[in-house]
Amino acid sequence: MFFFTFYALLGDDLRLLLFNKDSDNFFMNWNILTMVLFGTELILSSFAIKDYFLSIYFWLDFISTISIITDIEPIWFKIIGNEVDENHN
Repeated sequence: MFFFTFYALLGDDLRLLLFNKDSDNFFMNWNILTMVLFGTELILSSFAIKDYFLSIYFWLDFISTISIITDIEPIWFKIIGNEVDENHN
């Protein structure tokens, strides 16, 4: 999970800095995987850790998990009402 946490913090910035547009789908798939793993960890921690569910740590983890949606362009564009533009820079 350390790798995925590191990726969630810096992955999009590194994508913009070091990679071209052709690699966007690869990074989008990693964003989806990261969100699924964070969500799974959130659910499992709710069962495994006493008093975790609805604690401040739960909400911090929940917000950080949900914030990954902004890096998944098709989902984010539907939320904000924009169409996905395959040719945007």
